[in-house]
Amino acid sequence: MLAATLAALSPGLLVGFWLIFRGTSESPDLAGTEPISLDLLRKKLPSDLTEWRTHKRYITSWNYLRPVLASHGYKLWSFDPVRARILSPPGWDHGASNGFLHISPAGRTTYGAGLGRLAVSRSMLWPARHDHGDVVVRVLSVGGQGERSLKIQRQVATPPEALMRSNHALPMFREIVLQDIVLGIYPRVTSNLADIFISENLSFMERDVMEVFSQCLEALDFLHQNLIAHLNITFDSFLVDFPPLLQSHVTRPPTGCCRVYITGFDYAVSFPASTPLPERYCYGESFFFDQSGCPRNKLKAPEIVDLINPFSPFPVDCWQFSSSCLALTIDPSDEELALNQAVYKLFGAMVSDDPTCRPSASEALVVLQNLIHSP
Repeated sequence: MLAATLAALSPGLLVGFWLIFRGTSESPDLAGTEPISLDLLRKKLPSDLTEWRTHKRYITSWNYLRPVLASHGYKLWSFDPVRARILSPPGWDHGASNGFLHISPAGRTTYGAGLGRLAVSRSMLWPARHDHGDVVVRVLSVGGQGERSLKIQRQVATPPEALMRSNHALPMFREIVLQDIVLGIYPRVTSNLADIFISENLSFMERDVMEVFSQCLEALDFLHQNLIAHLNITFDSFLVDFPPLLQSHVTRPPTGCCRVYITGFDYAVSFPASTPLPERYCYGESFFFDQSGCPRNKLKAPEIVDLINPFSPFPVDCWQFSSSCLALTIDPSDEELALNQAVYKLFGAMVSDDPTCRPSASEALVVLQNLIHSP
């Protein structure tokens, strides 16, 4: 009877059943999920942050963490049984609203992140489901590495600083400590600017784009006022709770703009408030160079020449941000993303080879805000 039933099923349906069975019986999500002692768990995980960033079996590491995170109320997303390397939330539903995840009515499945699947897994972070909404679990410190970044995030991503309106740091809900490993819990946000402005190649309202850029500058200004420099500013570093309006979707005047958050403080530096201005310099940031001392990062501003000569990190943030903005379009008349000529002039000044000639984030913010609100 069973053989006759199977024979009557279409080959496609049989393949579908097999894929689902494979996803539940042989999926890498199930590897290493049995509860083990904390000491044994620590031995199975990467020894430091560098190993966690670079080792190829990071999926196994996250699988070892599943029962631990579940005990704290966080259920890690799992791989889609049909689409390879695509993560899906438990139950494949939207989950509760976390206040950081929104979509426009005209773009329910836009920008990859949407409200369902989250593209591909990453070594340093993994999405999880919580009763109060989806979150992202991020590895912050391992084996003593990452303490500098962790200190900065504790300063700007937790209360009271996290409550300030001008602070755009993505808030950290809590820390989970496993011996020398510190994990941070953050809200899952709709999308990053790279997915919106670069991946999708869509046409947005100029005012919305300028408002997003002004929030990015406000984020940098807040950090700089607190003597913190990010040093890894790309459009991947900025998240938005809902995408700007597409020009084709505008049927009435907009009621507001998205909220921009800054994240990714892995290479950030900070100075004590008592540090004299002539001493607010840094050097030896290996992030910009390979082991032989050759430049390896396109985010290296012109003044960063080697690992020995000091540089001021704050103009570097401005250079990195404006470089990303100017890279959106070479021709200001491009209809995909044409901005006011004064905006291009501002960004052009911010990529000056001479860091002393670049407008600060505060100065650039004032210029951009005046342009937005000018008649």
